[in-house]
Amino acid sequence: GAAMVRLPGVSPFVSRRVGASAAAIALIVMLFALASRPAFPQADTAKAAAAGTAEANDAAPPLPRIVITTEKHGDIVIELYPQEAPRAVERITNLVRSGFYNGLAFHRVESYVVQTGAGDSELGPVEGEMFSEHLTHEDGMVGMARLPDDYDSARTQFYICKQHSPLMNGEYTLFGKVVQGLDIVHRIKKGDKIRTIRFVE
Repeated sequence: GAAMVRLPGVSPFVSRRVGASAAAIALIVMLFALASRPAFPQADTAKAAAAGTAEANDAAPPLPRIVITTEKHGDIVIELYPQEAPRAVERITNLVRSGFYNGLAFHRVESYVVQTGAGDSELGPVEGEMFSEHLTHEDGMVGMARLPDDYDSARTQFYICKQHSPLMNGEYTLFGKVVQGLDIVHRIKKGDKIRTIRFVE
């Protein structure tokens, strides 16, 4: 409900020494103050909140998104984190724009993860960007696959988590999160193909 608004009033006890004209002036001032108040203060509050949201949106533009269109199951939309993992996002961005993933399969499907990409890429490795607290391996998180003994060996392969996997925290670069189509991720079988990956413009 609307918040209670305390309005300035005039004391009911006016000194007898104050003349009638002074009392009349005080009454007129009070009536003018009441008449000039906005009828719906909550609307002004809402406008101010909206203005604050708009300013926040101006300060932080929306995060980029890619959409994986699978051949069998539907679309998976992933939000990328360029501020958290700039190197990984730059690599994924370049690969997506070049059509690198179009036609590739999910070659690894486990109870906790699905993975795609190519192992024979001529591209150089990407330096690892590890996180231990603010980004963690939860259902839908997306990260760069790498060699078991080399943190800086990620190239083109990435994985999507299917469950909470705390043992992976701080060991792999997370660069995004599924924001739509998580049910599709859980239906993927080994060998299912990607039709396209493109940016959501």
